[in-house]
Amino acid sequence: MSGAFLLVAWLAADPQSAAQGLRFSATSSLVVLSATAVDKNGHPVQDLRREEWSVYEEGRLQKIEHFALARDSKARVLLLVDASGSMHSELKAASSKMTALQLLSALGPEDEAALAGFDHKYWGVVQFTRDRQKILDAFAELQPFGSTALHDALDKAAHDIASHGEGRRAVVVITDGIDTASQMAADDVIARSRALDVPIYAVSVVSPLDDPRSGIFTGAQRPTGAVESQPVLRRYAELSGGTAFTVSDFGGLRAAAAQIVQELKHQYRLGYEPLSGPPRFRRIEVRTSRKGVTIRTRNGYTPPSS
Repeated sequence: MSGAFLLVAWLAADPQSAAQGLRFSATSSLVVLSATAVDKNGHPVQDLRREEWSVYEEGRLQKIEHFALARDSKARVLLLVDASGSMHSELKAASSKMTALQLLSALGPEDEAALAGFDHKYWGVVQFTRDRQKILDAFAELQPFGSTALHDALDKAAHDIASHGEGRRAVVVITDGIDTASQMAADDVIARSRALDVPIYAVSVVSPLDDPRSGIFTGAQRPTGAVESQPVLRRYAELSGGTAFTVSDFGGLRAAAAQIVQELKHQYRLGYEPLSGPPRFRRIEVRTSRKGVTIRTRNGYTPPSS
């Protein structure tokens, strides 16, 4: 059984729009990218100029029509908590709430958060609110039990996110990473969600035995389900422009939460006119001319068929 928490930047979306993803026509609407720039130490770079960016679609340089730093816009964050049986341990329960506390306390006063849960299904607990305590109090309603459909929950969250409007948003997955009940495979969910303009941050909450940074890591010799799941979570993060973390103590949780919020506060927004052509997946690459700076953003999109 798996334990997972998803912190997802989520705006209220209508399901049909969500299924279609970002809407635009080849002639009138932009492909919009949320991008994070980090230095060699992983710290956000806040002063990149428009002329220091380059965007390529299918290897062809595109003209940037829109450029902005999104820190002045409101963030909306959905905290999706795994309520499956594997989350019954005291450490995992405490870790989930501490992560929520760290993230909520670091958000700005105008930012909003919501809470949802999942085991073999996905449900809402608290609607979007600026009341941080309301979110934390609602954790009492999440009693770990049953199997976990992590990939199915990610797919539902991805479709919710697809119709989100402008602003800062992100997905953070806090999990031991083991899926036991999904109908969908991870690769299928990744293929469906990678075109969304929402970064996914994966935080694997594991035992020190399963943490490669721990002095007592044994996963290389005796890999567990938690260890084997970490590459999949990294793929979710990397293809969407986020970051993956593996943590086994509260210090690691605090550091992960701080980095996530810092990056969310310093997202850039770029837009360009899409290439014409059939509605197939199109690969995107974003670069900067500034040395020592790495750009993270989604790696592509699929235009709607009409």
